[in-house]
Amino acid sequence: MSAEKSYESTMERAPVARRPPYGWAAAATGLAFLLYAATLAPTTAFWDTSEYIATGHILGIPHPPGNPLFVLLARSWDVLLSFTGLSTAVKINLFSATMSALAHGLWFLVVHRILTYFSDDRRFTVVGAFVAVTISATAFTVWNQSNVNEKVYTVSLFTIALLTWLAFRWREHLGEGKDDNLLILMAFILALSVGNHL
Repeated sequence: MSAEKSYESTMERAPVARRPPYGWAAAATGLAFLLYAATLAPTTAFWDTSEYIATGHILGIPHPPGNPLFVLLARSWDVLLSFTGLSTAVKINLFSATMSALAHGLWFLVVHRILTYFSDDRRFTVVGAFVAVTISATAFTVWNQSNVNEKVYTVSLFTIALLTWLAFRWREHLGEGKDDNLLILMAFILALSVGNHL
């Protein structure tokens, strides 16, 4: 069997018709969020985090390149959580935790889909995806960005994860007449993400 045929047979083995494990992805998201919420900074910290919290609160302009997408999202989040009585710093720290947790839910789906190309064992694919997401969520830099430090990177992590998942969905439904819609959505999200961090 040639290497090309082996690759094609591996690609065909992925159960495209099977519904992605959104419940497990939601569980991964919830666990990551609980971890970040439990270790959330109760106030601001040194360096850029104070600037991002302040500019998110007042719709200001942080240092170049400006991060307009982050500022708009953070301000919207700040307003949505205004009824909670939490400080602005805690609310925007929660925003970062939420973005990172949602990103890890999407990474769970991506890793699960990749693992289905190599194994039909559902337990293997779910546990493998959970292990990968747990390692990623607890990596020092990701954890630090998710609960205290510069906030823009968690929005970047989310948009990258979302674009990756949409690319997988686009590939799986190629030729079904829906692929143009997904490509347009991906281009739109990519253009928006430029406004987060250049």
